[in-house]
Amino acid sequence: MKKNSKYGDLSKNTLLFTINSFGSKLITFLLVPLYTNVLSTNDYGTADLMTSTAQLLIPLLTLNIQDAVLRFSLDKTKDPKKIISVGCTINSISMCLLGITLFLLSYFRILSFGKEYIIFLFFSFAFGGIQNSLQMYMKAVDNVKVLVYSGLASTLFSCVSNLLLLLVFKFGILGYLISNLVGHFVAIFIMFFFGKIYRDVRFTTDTKLIKEMFVYSAPLAINSVAWWINTASDKYIITFFCGAAINGIYSVAYKIPTILSTFQTIFYNAWSVSAITEFDKDDKDGFIGNIYSLYMCVSTIGCSLILIFNKFLASMLYAKDFYDAWRSVPFLLLGVAFNGIALFEGCLFTAVKKTKEVSRTTIVGAIVNTIANFILIPLFASSGAAFATMIGYLTVWIVRTISLQKIVHMRVNWMKQVVCIIVLVVQVFLALKTNIITIVFQISCLMVLVILQYTSIKKVFRRLLTSVKR
Repeated sequence: MKKNSKYGDLSKNTLLFTINSFGSKLITFLLVPLYTNVLSTNDYGTADLMTSTAQLLIPLLTLNIQDAVLRFSLDKTKDPKKIISVGCTINSISMCLLGITLFLLSYFRILSFGKEYIIFLFFSFAFGGIQNSLQMYMKAVDNVKVLVYSGLASTLFSCVSNLLLLLVFKFGILGYLISNLVGHFVAIFIMFFFGKIYRDVRFTTDTKLIKEMFVYSAPLAINSVAWWINTASDKYIITFFCGAAINGIYSVAYKIPTILSTFQTIFYNAWSVSAITEFDKDDKDGFIGNIYSLYMCVSTIGCSLILIFNKFLASMLYAKDFYDAWRSVPFLLLGVAFNGIALFEGCLFTAVKKTKEVSRTTIVGAIVNTIANFILIPLFASSGAAFATMIGYLTVWIVRTISLQKIVHMRVNWMKQVVCIIVLVVQVFLALKTNIITIVFQISCLMVLVILQYTSIKKVFRRLLTSVKR
């Protein structure tokens, strides 16, 4: 495939995912003031724990079958209809297992949460697992437009539901839980029917194919659990040491770093396909190295910009007791930057089916993160958790970058990238104090990054203009 075609396909998919993610994340972002005004820190913290638990259970009970759906559907020797059938079958079985388990735990009063939270946990798992598999299938069969429509419709319905249930009907935390589920259901409905997946899905007992997919996805399940430890385990440790209210404040702190992760997710969705279809271990045309450099540029510059406006954004978004969340944002934001770069590298490992290596690198980061959490949270509460998260993601990025050299020889100026990271770390510590002097120094850090990444910035704008013209 020609080099221009590679960039063209990646640019097209990136643009479509931008339309999808930007609208949905923007509306979700704008709903934060509503949540922080209507919900208590305790309710928000408990609801967030249920969401985090569902995110842990999906890869555990399905063995991360969603990633196998993408990888095997892109394999020209496989029948995509059989692949999505396996994905839906595994999700259905795992739903039954979880439903029985939750019923027994609730019946014998082992779970202390209210029934509404237990029901929310079940449907979050059920809808989340199915939605993930359908999204991967839509990407694999190049039906990105339906994927975009489903995302936009999901956001619209979720937004309207939040406004009605929280502001009009005053349902409180119950309205918040229902609105979350409404969004997932709408996305699944549109992909299943308008994406015509219903024509492809059949209950399957093809044990050979199921085993082959599990061999690929099982190590990635371990990887997902390790990522979950990096991302969410601190919320449980905070709740244990500090209570659900502090966890509610810490959970809402993630909303500002979501600005950066939104752009990273947009590109990741497009890159996860190109990394497989365009993989070249020698990177002869420099495609992989160029995209990596562009991605580093967007991540570092974006992180620096948001750091400068952190306290201003916090004053706009966080009401009442939630305002203290701004103190955790700088470390979380840098952690998100490292996380996005590590995910980019993970796609290259999965392109050559080195899923065990992906898991190994993530586990190392999870161990570092967990140890740091137990040391820092009792001392510094949510700020300690944020710092531990940053250290965990930094560890994953370093270990993956070293391991990646055995997989692909990317043409990247590593010295420049390391200097950019050092400048960003300095800015993060400056952002912990907000006065005129520190803001001036932060702006200076941004200028240094712009100078270092000037060549990449020009390429980014050139690619954006080309995509828009197309």
